[in-house]
Amino acid sequence: MTTSLIIPAYDEEEALPHVLDEVMGIVDEVIVVDDGSTDGTSSCARKDGITVYQHDVNRGKVAAIRTGVGHATGDIVVLMDADHTYPAEHIPQMVASIEQGADLVLGSRFMGRSTAMPFLNRVGNRIFSFIISYVGATTITDGQTGYRAFRREMFEKLDVEATGLEWETKMTVRAQKLGYTIKEVPITYRPRIGRSKLNPLRDGIHMFMALASIFVRETSLLAGSIILPSVLLGVIGLAFGLISLYEKFAYVTLRHEYFPLIATLFILLSIQLFSLGFLLDHLIKRLDRIEERLKER
Repeated sequence: MTTSLIIPAYDEEEALPHVLDEVMGIVDEVIVVDDGSTDGTSSCARKDGITVYQHDVNRGKVAAIRTGVGHATGDIVVLMDADHTYPAEHIPQMVASIEQGADLVLGSRFMGRSTAMPFLNRVGNRIFSFIISYVGATTITDGQTGYRAFRREMFEKLDVEATGLEWETKMTVRAQKLGYTIKEVPITYRPRIGRSKLNPLRDGIHMFMALASIFVRETSLLAGSIILPSVLLGVIGLAFGLISLYEKFAYVTLRHEYFPLIATLFILLSIQLFSLGFLLDHLIKRLDRIEERLKER
């Protein structure tokens, strides 16, 4: 199998030359998509063996990825950021995982050395990875990583509606929901070269909204019929709990002594049904994926 490396870049003239020096000779095709940079990103990418595509204006990282994948010729596509945070030495292992049957390979910063990640980003990524793991009924340590590999023919199925950094999150959840095999590879995460474009608060909100949208869109009808009542039970349990807290603080003693018991019962039932729904959805999608693989053969 041949491999195409896609590097979306926006104002990365300082870091990109270092990235390109590392990747040459490791993959069959290197594609840099200059997403409307205002510096010398495009000119420093024009080297022998590197294909450059340029957007007239900044359209966002996801648009740059789609441009790159649309022009790629390799059987396997690897995505890498242009800020020098991801070492190229991990590409062979990621490609090998695809060749061995994985559908999506993620370069996990938390399974390797990621001391360069800012504390706030680290906490946020941990939280979202936990949510992704729970929603998909699988263990994912780094669902937001920009270092990932997949077969080019699968991109249409893995691609999701997004324009920013939430794209990686939605793509990971979509792969889980479709029953695809996801493998993580430990990677080293280095300090970036140049100025960061990440806004933890804004991008965190986008990721949370992305998880909600992909959950609504990709959850099977049968699983949804179990999950929706669980949400209602959770709301009822929370209401009884809040009433109990109000009575405790306002009157010192509870006027309705059985309300805490009702709150606990409803919340526990909610959690149980919620988990059952996600597990059922995961099993349905895994069976669908097995059937799809059998048809491919």
